[in-house]
Amino acid sequence: MRRNKRKKRAIRLGGLVLLLVVLAGFTLLFRVRTVNVYGNSRHTAEEISDGLLDGFLAKNTLYLQWKYRNGAIPDTLPFLDSIKVQMKSPFEVQVDVSEREPVAYVNKGSNAYFDENGLVLAITDEVYDGVPVVTGADVDTPVLYQKLPVTSSAQLRTILSVTQLLKYQELEAKEIRFDESGDITVYIGKVEAMLGQDEYMEEKIANLRAILKKMDNASGTLHLESFTGKNDTATFRPSDEPETETETETDAAGDTGGADAFAAGDTGTASDPSTAGDAAGGDNADGSGTADGSAGDDANDSQDQAEQSSATISMVFDSSGTLVYNVRVENGTVVDANGNPVSGCSVDSDGYVVDAYMNRFDPDTGELVQ
Repeated sequence: MRRNKRKKRAIRLGGLVLLLVVLAGFTLLFRVRTVNVYGNSRHTAEEISDGLLDGFLAKNTLYLQWKYRNGAIPDTLPFLDSIKVQMKSPFEVQVDVSEREPVAYVNKGSNAYFDENGLVLAITDEVYDGVPVVTGADVDTPVLYQKLPVTSSAQLRTILSVTQLLKYQELEAKEIRFDESGDITVYIGKVEAMLGQDEYMEEKIANLRAILKKMDNASGTLHLESFTGKNDTATFRPSDEPETETETETDAAGDTGGADAFAAGDTGTASDPSTAGDAAGGDNADGSGTADGSAGDDANDSQDQAEQSSATISMVFDSSGTLVYNVRVENGTVVDANGNPVSGCSVDSDGYVVDAYMNRFDPDTGELVQ
């Protein structure tokens, strides 16, 4: 009896030893020795490799390929937008990544760059080419890989909205400035574009792009503060000419030697990219025609486009603090462009859409009301 027990113990012990030997061999054989990183530009291959191989199991090539088979981003690499790991041999993996792109930065002693969701990606003295600086905003001390600490959630929403609209219209701004009253000025090339308050911002920036294309590298101030996209004019004052009352009353576009008034064109908005064009060839917001007086689309098409635009809210914050674009109300539920419910957003008793940051929107016009 005792002999049988000792025999069984010996068998179990032998099995355990064999298992340990197999695991040790497995670990030693499929051990990461080489990591080849592709697609990175702002972060080094060593930084990405160190974050990827954090932990004992992460140093196993088979485990790495299995863990990141669906492109999940590890917590140690929050600056990445996507990642793909391929095992090239038992000792080598290839890592293809794309990094989150900064949309702007604020200067708080150092430059704090943030992405389209407001996540701080880098705090550095380096100045990145093509990334605008945001000035005049009420920002506390930024913390790396946390949300940009703008005192007002509404102002953060405006900052992210303006940066996205500029990117959508392929406008490379040098500076986005907020004054004490909340008026917004964007500096593009030699032009100071005064956009005013955060209203009709899609229309303002869409027409800004069309106007700049017609100005032939002119220098001066472009007034879009009262622009709404409905038969408005945008007045331009060259840098070497003082502004007068008659300049803002000009109805027809002139040359850039004096103050010009550009008629509004249907340049399209971020909520409806299919309507994108420029003022020289698009329709006015009311379908009345282009800046040079040519005929626009028929009234029915313009009305259909207006109805489609009015039913769409350009962007809201969801419960995770992420911007969700092109939302609307369906059967009393706030949904995104694909018809999926947006977490943290609801319709209040007055019929307004309320997002996670308590911003209220009119679902009939898509405009921010509070």
